[in-house]
Amino acid sequence: MNFPGNFLHIADVDTWALKQLLLGLDDEQWQSEAFRQQRYEVHRDTQTINLVFDPDFRHTHPTKLPMLRIFEDSLLPVLSGIAGHYDLSEKGQALGQSHGRGYFVRANLVKLKVGGEIPAHADGNFSLAHSHRIHLPIVTNEYVKFTVGGEEAYLPDGALYEINNRRKHHVVNSGPEDRVHLIVDYVLPGEKCCCGDKLHPETACNPQACMFTDQFKIPCTCMPE
Repeated sequence: MNFPGNFLHIADVDTWALKQLLLGLDDEQWQSEAFRQQRYEVHRDTQTINLVFDPDFRHTHPTKLPMLRIFEDSLLPVLSGIAGHYDLSEKGQALGQSHGRGYFVRANLVKLKVGGEIPAHADGNFSLAHSHRIHLPIVTNEYVKFTVGGEEAYLPDGALYEINNRRKHHVVNSGPEDRVHLIVDYVLPGEKCCCGDKLHPETACNPQACMFTDQFKIPCTCMPE
């Protein structure tokens, strides 16, 4: 989702319970899902455990996967805090009256290996362009640098941030340990992308109406960096 800025701090949360669960994972579990790495060259240095995910990147009716059961109880306060942040906002309350409450359409644990890099890219499909992309660092170090829209930041352990995934972003892990983030996408039903009111003011956002902006075939000038 595009917004005026690169990083938006949401809250600080306790990640101790999630860390303990991560310690219980073995290499086989981390290596069992390679969709992200095979489909996207920029993710070649990562490993992923999908908790809520669909390969078709659908925007509704997401699939909860078996690994979610391991983390669900520890994630509940984190996810509740995120949902409250968006649903109780002025926009969230207005949309909620006509479209209902928001929901998580994706949730993944993503490991960036020591010395690894996620090269600069912007997220370009309908669901990613119409979701709020939130990162929670669970295992990290001061040598992990996250750059969005030319702004470099260190996201500390437990700091929930929305990132502007419609701007070029990249990550480098120059530290001594693998970095692990929880990455979730939150949808406010009925929320238009920044180009929606300009290009199709009478029509709700949908994959057809937003195709050219979602895929960057038409440049977005709504919120210049």
